[in-house]
Amino acid sequence: MAKRRVWVFKINTKRGWEFDQYFRSRARGPYEMGDEGWIKSASSLRYLRDEVKRGDLFLCYESDRKEVVGVARAASDGRDVGAGSLVDFCSPREAVRLENPLTRHPDLDHILAFGPERGRGTVQKIDSDEFSRLRRTMVRKNPRQADALRRLLGA
Repeated sequence: MAKRRVWVFKINTKRGWEFDQYFRSRARGPYEMGDEGWIKSASSLRYLRDEVKRGDLFLCYESDRKEVVGVARAASDGRDVGAGSLVDFCSPREAVRLENPLTRHPDLDHILAFGPERGRGTVQKIDSDEFSRLRRTMVRKNPRQADALRRLLGA
């Protein structure tokens, strides 16, 4: 079985959408996330088309607030333009909205996807060694959600 990848999905709430719309949704099935009008970066589109697979993890990052506010699992493989939504997230019931979001400084300093080295795309890769440390930080900062996080993250 292929190893599950971890991604960050970045949004800017000043553009009229925030992740709480997803986390508070009553949707019971897959939740459409992003279309070609929303995701324009060539690298993000390439990741979605070629690499994002059902079961991958997504960190939900609000770039203007500089916080990872939650974690979700991909409910579909990534898709190419012309297919509507470019990826579906799991039902919000299966995701975790963090009680204590991770902040850009210091929680995310060690992750290249949050720095200028990787560009500004909506979808960015998180390396497995970076994620190991991040998973520990997430659980430490959200002890009441530790069981739900471990289930979702496979920790």
